[in-house]
Amino acid sequence: MALKIQVIEASNPDPQIIKEAARLISKGEVIVCPTDTGYAFATNALDSKAITKVFTLKGRSYFNPIHVAVSSVEQAEKYAYVNKAAEYLAHRFLPGALTLVLSKKEIIPSLLVGGRQTVGVRIPDNKVILDLADVTNLPLTATSANISGTATPYTVQEIVNQLGNWMEQVALVLDQGPLIPIGTSTVVDLTVTPPQIIRNGPVSEQDILEALRLIQNSE
Repeated sequence: MALKIQVIEASNPDPQIIKEAARLISKGEVIVCPTDTGYAFATNALDSKAITKVFTLKGRSYFNPIHVAVSSVEQAEKYAYVNKAAEYLAHRFLPGALTLVLSKKEIIPSLLVGGRQTVGVRIPDNKVILDLADVTNLPLTATSANISGTATPYTVQEIVNQLGNWMEQVALVLDQGPLIPIGTSTVVDLTVTPPQIIRNGPVSEQDILEALRLIQNSE
């Protein structure tokens, strides 16, 4: 099967390309799409068969949870319990390279989150994946389009080089061109007290802790 690649503009994604990508996702297919932190495997994060495809493509341990991308806080509330701290951090830093770990709702498959009762939620600063989440009205997997343990890809060629024949399992690639290598998102766990930074990234720990202090002082 020939690899299907669609070139897509970052600031003005073609609605027809988005519509086709959304159709494939809704059918349980896996696509590659850009985010603000590299290219990602995007599929329906509520579909266990589709999620299994992503784990298989990455060679990823099923104990290692996959985060989801949504288009808004309102959409996030369908899948996770969005507390006051999450609302404030979302208002302050999102869309952006920050993942909020929240208590998941029952609709999120256990398979996606390695059996945990939490889910990492992202609102990426990238119009392509935001449009996809909006058009599908689904949470999308937001895990790097790479083999687990290897470098995050910032070009489509890097993905092809890593995956080789496994690219046949990808229904569509949305190619935005080379992405800025800013690193993986900052991850903050808001289900524990006090909140904990699980992974450092573009949004600094200092900025997050300062924002959380402002919340506490306002109460």
